Amino acid sequence: MRFSQLDRIISLRRITSTTQDDYGQPNHTTTDTNVWAQVIYAGSPSESKKAYQIFPQRDVAFIIRHPDPTDAGTAAIGQDDTIIFESREYDILGFEEIGRRDGLRIFCKEKGSDGR
Repeated sequence: MRFSQLDRIISLRRITSTTQDDYGQPNHTTTDTNVWAQVIYAGSPSESKKAYQIFPQRDVAFIIRHPDPTDAGTAAIGQDDTIIFESREYDILGFEEIGRRDGLRIFCKEKGSDGR
């Protein structure tokens, strides 16, 4: 893995806590962590139909350095997190370890314009 190819900054967004307000609505507290990544666009963009509207979507893979579980300063990442790249949000579909904890490939799908 060549770390010189990690030339884009992405944000890992994690919901850290959820509380309820006076009306019982959930309040989410999020934490964003910026990391260097390589961005690989998979194939051509597809389209999804939602409520009779067409939204362009892309499948993307992000490659980052493997998070060190013993270092408190590194970013931990999970399936429920969201990736922000170029003002677009991506849902995490899965992970693939590169080498022996050299890197981590994160498979994502762009969220639709309706927030899903």
